[in-house]
Amino acid sequence: MKTLLYVEDSPDDRFLVERACGMGQVSFLLKTVESGFEAIRYLSGEEEFGDRAENPIPDLILLDLQMREADGFEVLRWIRGDPTTRAIPVALYTGSFIAEDIAKAYSEGANYFITKPSQLAALIEIVRAVDQCLASDSTRCEALARFSTPAGPR
Repeated sequence: MKTLLYVEDSPDDRFLVERACGMGQVSFLLKTVESGFEAIRYLSGEEEFGDRAENPIPDLILLDLQMREADGFEVLRWIRGDPTTRAIPVALYTGSFIAEDIAKAYSEGANYFITKPSQLAALIEIVRAVDQCLASDSTRCEALARFSTPAGPR
């Protein structure tokens, strides 16, 4: 079974993604962590995340950009710098529309930059796109790319 790791410090946003996954009847396993530091511990298999049967290496990471401890850019740099996680596709998932954030995300190795939708129906479409991507085994998935903000001119 494919696994999506969702890194988000807002309990409300975690609840919405969990609800969207249920409503969208996705086939992947959703794992959530509450901070950037917790994401690094999960990906490293440290402490409570040591059991890989319970906490598998994710096939895709949905990463909030703005978190109180270790923001999305710090976590993304760690992911891209570690040999065991370097190749995992990462979608920054944020409320940011700032062009500098978008450019920085792609330059630091993000595969997608997705703005959090205001409607649950749109979120359900995003998690269904994630489901399609994970089922296709593709590192660059058009279903998810259509929700992604392009890098734009550099």
